[in-house]
Amino acid sequence: MENRSHALLAGLFTLLLVIAAAVTAIWVSKQNLPRIPYELIATSPVTGLSVQSNVRYQGVPVGNVESLRFVPEEPGKVFILIGIDPKTPITDATWAEIVIAGVTGISNVELRDDGSSTKRLVSTANDIQQIPIRPNFLDRLISQASAMAPAVEGLLESIKKISSAENIEALSTTLQNVASLSDQLKRSMVLLEPGLAKVPALIDGLTVTGKRVDEAVVDVRKLTLSAQKTLDSFNAPGGPMVQVSQSLKDIREAVAQLRVSTLPDLSMFTLSATDASQAFTQTARQLGQSPQSLIFGAPRSKAGPGEPGFAGFGAAGRLGD
Repeated sequence: MENRSHALLAGLFTLLLVIAAAVTAIWVSKQNLPRIPYELIATSPVTGLSVQSNVRYQGVPVGNVESLRFVPEEPGKVFILIGIDPKTPITDATWAEIVIAGVTGISNVELRDDGSSTKRLVSTANDIQQIPIRPNFLDRLISQASAMAPAVEGLLESIKKISSAENIEALSTTLQNVASLSDQLKRSMVLLEPGLAKVPALIDGLTVTGKRVDEAVVDVRKLTLSAQKTLDSFNAPGGPMVQVSQSLKDIREAVAQLRVSTLPDLSMFTLSATDASQAFTQTARQLGQSPQSLIFGAPRSKAGPGEPGFAGFGAAGRLGD
């Protein structure tokens, strides 16, 4: 029984060794896959980055850093050579960031892509393509902090000036004035409370007044409608206005007829009466001068010079005597 147990254990151990060997072989074969070289040019410090540092594409491991070197002709630049898995979709829109991993101080290369281009960036050992490096979040923060430093200094200087003894005294005086104003407002509110208590009643009165105004408007509207109906009845065919117009027309026609026929006759009658009056006046005058003419008729006029029976001027003188 013990021999069988030992044999079973030996077989299991052998099987585990075979599996481990197979896994190691697969891992080694993967590590030996040809990598596509790309070059990064860093103009800022690459602290924590070293050979065999990880290279990730959108957070997925795709390669390692293969070398770091300087170029004497271009001081201030660091050339980083990386090897990338051939299946990694490197495009013209891909860029790199050097990111510190946690608090260990070890840096990795992060490849990022915004998907704005689908053109693949093909690189070979004879024609190595460059991937641009952009500042990471920490670098951008430090850069912005450096740019903001003068503004912060100016702000601190302004705060220093504001916190001077004179300004503090002025601020204290202002606060005292505000407190005094607050007390005055409080007293004013106490005085206003009786008036404010009457505001609801005033609002109710205004509401009642508004209702009465609405009723008055309704009455005025009814009166307007009634007046409109009355005017319509006046102007209706056969109404008072039409009758008045017809009466005025008849009066105008009567006046025209009177002017055409009656007035001329009246004028003739007036002339005749005037002539008769003149004749009566002349007759009355003649009767006043010679009453006998009423019986004997009007005296015969004496013959004048050149007429038959003219007695001469002497006879006329004698007659006058």
